[in-house]
Amino acid sequence: MTQELLSVNDLLSVSGLRTQFDTKRGAVKAVDGVDLTIEEGETVGLVGESGSGKSVTALSAMDLVDDPGDVVAGRVSLRRANLAAELAVEFDDAVVPYPFELVDAVRELVADLRIDKGVESAGSELRGMAADLTDHDDPAALAPALRDAADRLDDGTDESTVADALEEAVEDAADGFVYLDEAARDRLERDSNGDPPAVEEGVVDLTAAPEEAMRKVRGSEMGMIFQDPMTSLNPAVTVGEQVAESLRLHQYGERKRDTWVNAVREILPKFRGKEHDEEVMADVVEILTEVGIPEATTRLEEYPHEFSGGMRQRVLIAIALACQPSLLIADEPTTALDVTIQAQILDLIDDLQEEFGMSVLMITHDLGVVAETCDRVAVMYAGEIVEEGPVEEIFTNPSHPYTYTLLESIPTEEKDRLTPIEGNVPDLIDMPDGCHFADRCPWAQPECRDGEIPFRQHGPDDIDHRSKCILESFDEDEYGDEGVASAVEHDVGEPIVELREMRKYYQQEDGVLDRFLGEKPSVKAVDGVSFDVHEGETLGLVGESGCGKSTAGRAILHLNPPTDGTVVFAGEELGDLSKSELREKRKDMQMVFQDPMSSLDPRMTVGQTIMEPLKIHGLPETDPDVVTRAAVSTTGISADAVSVDVADNVDALLGSTDGEVVVPVEVAVADGDVTVDVEGALDVTTDVTREDGRITSVQVDVSAGGSKRTLLRRRVFQLLEEVGLDESQYGRYPHELSGGQRQRVGIARALAVDPDFIVADEPVSALDVSVQAQIINLLEDLQEEFGLTYLFIAHDLSVVRHISDRVAVMYLGEIVEIAATDDLFADPKHPYTNALLSAIPEPDPLADTDDRTILKGDVPSPIDPPSGCHFRTRCPSIIPPADLDIEQERYREVMFYRQRVESRDIDLEAAREKAPDEEPVARAVADGGSSFAAALDAQFFDGPLSGRAREAVDASYRHLDDGDWDAAAAVLADTFESVCERSNPTLEDGDHPAACHLFTDAE
Repeated sequence: MTQELLSVNDLLSVSGLRTQFDTKRGAVKAVDGVDLTIEEGETVGLVGESGSGKSVTALSAMDLVDDPGDVVAGRVSLRRANLAAELAVEFDDAVVPYPFELVDAVRELVADLRIDKGVESAGSELRGMAADLTDHDDPAALAPALRDAADRLDDGTDESTVADALEEAVEDAADGFVYLDEAARDRLERDSNGDPPAVEEGVVDLTAAPEEAMRKVRGSEMGMIFQDPMTSLNPAVTVGEQVAESLRLHQYGERKRDTWVNAVREILPKFRGKEHDEEVMADVVEILTEVGIPEATTRLEEYPHEFSGGMRQRVLIAIALACQPSLLIADEPTTALDVTIQAQILDLIDDLQEEFGMSVLMITHDLGVVAETCDRVAVMYAGEIVEEGPVEEIFTNPSHPYTYTLLESIPTEEKDRLTPIEGNVPDLIDMPDGCHFADRCPWAQPECRDGEIPFRQHGPDDIDHRSKCILESFDEDEYGDEGVASAVEHDVGEPIVELREMRKYYQQEDGVLDRFLGEKPSVKAVDGVSFDVHEGETLGLVGESGCGKSTAGRAILHLNPPTDGTVVFAGEELGDLSKSELREKRKDMQMVFQDPMSSLDPRMTVGQTIMEPLKIHGLPETDPDVVTRAAVSTTGISADAVSVDVADNVDALLGSTDGEVVVPVEVAVADGDVTVDVEGALDVTTDVTREDGRITSVQVDVSAGGSKRTLLRRRVFQLLEEVGLDESQYGRYPHELSGGQRQRVGIARALAVDPDFIVADEPVSALDVSVQAQIINLLEDLQEEFGLTYLFIAHDLSVVRHISDRVAVMYLGEIVEIAATDDLFADPKHPYTNALLSAIPEPDPLADTDDRTILKGDVPSPIDPPSGCHFRTRCPSIIPPADLDIEQERYREVMFYRQRVESRDIDLEAAREKAPDEEPVARAVADGGSSFAAALDAQFFDGPLSGRAREAVDASYRHLDDGDWDAAAAVLADTFESVCERSNPTLEDGDHPAACHLFTDAE
């Protein structure tokens, strides 16, 4: 494979990278020859399904691969002149006495020789490299080795033998890990005062660097945002100290040797003094403020669990950016976040990138995120980069079938039916020859399975768009039609679920006394929800994390019974049922949980998991009054010669219609053999009568099994088939299945008791787009086949749009809008709905997102929700007083300032110490104000205030300067109180109601 040369504009170059994990089954080739470059200031997206090697590539680049993983081949090079100079002085024998470009060119030629590429010109290239060394130092005698390799190639020596000799020679020559320009090397040799030399060109070979050097690189030059902030942050260390750690190590010279004594000192900080505390913490406050954490000074001593999900992600970004690295690696930074918080984080990364001029490697499986944030895209599959190019070119002209099929898996408005990629990522231990995607590719040719597949240029000549595919093009019209039915309009009946003022409160109890004293307020998770779910429809329930969606789903099923209100299912009030009656009713109501890995028992096999609800409810059961018979068709034998007996218990597996079960049985005779095909997982026995070798009669007995155990097993087999799993997976455990397979097991378990209504709680949130498409199609197929009704809970609005008939929008325990899906997306009424829809990433790099609504702040606490409209604290359309002349944007800023005053969440001392060099200073001083008022103005307002608004805000500043928080809050409330905080809008009846004063009578 041809290696990438590091150009003068490239910050990072990954060349021929191979990372393997040694297991008992063999070496897992997680990264298998990856070439990738990232230029200065560029954002590169690395996309692909789970298991394709994206995260391992990033970890390999930073030398963070844990045992039993190991980088077995390839190079990772970072071009940073200052870093190279510092490492050259700090580490003995670090400097390679040869130019980086020369060493890299030799390595590239070695790689080409191994795949029999460019052999004809290799000799002249080697002699040219040797000539370049004529007037330079050559301590490792590299020039003679290059000339010798050229002569051996001319003499017909095997290319691989020459490649081995060249590789050995270049490794001996490159005994070090820092490359400097020749002038800098000379200065370093002449001056031994320990100061880093002036460097014009400097490159660090990260794969050859020792761990001590990599500790200096990580954090200072390369920062990483990890996928899950809750597991990436230390729960026992304050947020401030976690951010400070990076600063201490890389900017304040507190990096120490790896010894057990220093380790003890680190974990026992109270027994040692910390240097530079004031300077470090000032920097921590600055970077936390930079990433959008309000009042950072007051939050330094808080712990990760005291932050929301979005704020925890901001802390991770602060840690990664604390030392202003040149490269930021963002590993799925928004996967677990709501679309609104995701939009905030992506906007933040974009702003910080522009401010600091850093490069970004964005690792994600969300193609919408890639389209909106990246300049170039590299598509990864089974450890390899299969396509790379500019983001617009990749999305509009995908040249690799894998890229095209990934894009086709994305739910869009135009698609009635999603087209998932069939099959799974191959076993990385024993991968197929040729193209790794060939077994799943709809356009695969025989030559796709032979030898190494080279990269080929695609698209215009002036665009660097390469693809690892032998096909010049493929017929896109052939994909997605065969065997895929269009979405069928299903009938929607009368309400099957009716909620009226349903509430679910949780008491805060620290001890037994709290239960009786009741001093702590309740957590109002669901606060008066009313809606209907009609038979046969899918109702989407959307909203941010913490709004009460999952709690509402569990309360509807009485898994956590409601605190108040009514839930009527199929005409029965569930709250009036006894425990035994409710248990019986749950056969008709089931739930598919969000995380199949945590909701499935790891000690139970697939068969045991699906069988458990059958045993609990005594299923499957048979009706003795049902009549059973066979519908027989024959081939190769007379129908009169075939006799079929159907047992009375087959209705346990097939169900009955109008008191009758008809079992289709096909009997075929050919070449003296009898084949019997029966629908469903039924037990079939065949008795054949022969005369003179000729089959004269066939007796077929069909049953659901001779024992209860057999009946249960066959029912499980039937359910596996219905959800697209194989019988061979019956005995597997959850960890032996892929994410999509585990989710199918959860769906099969829910279907086991033949329910009418299913609550699907975020069933595809953690899945790749391809697997997500499979599960969505499966849910739609099952709904059509069994007449199911779904409550589909999700925060991915594109998925909800595809699968739902109607959508209900939930915020802080309340439904704020509900409408038919098309109506809601075409004309969102509530400002919260509009913000949710606006935040959906567009899988189109050419889409205009400049008018996107980015919500600020987090969902308020359900313990003490805001008065009136709960959304008013974040609403971009909050209604100002009728007699107040103020712009909407300024009014929104005033309301945010009010919230901070009322919660006393402003660092007044910091405001007194900071006098901004901005226009508000001139205004404050000219008006007889103070730098304190100017600092607050600069902190909270992006534009000028005038009239009564200006007077009221200035009065509040004076009260705050005197320390009188109550007076400041009072003057702001008198001037700026909105109808949105006085009155809570209600959700009226109708086809498209919205609980917002913009659409109802405010008073």
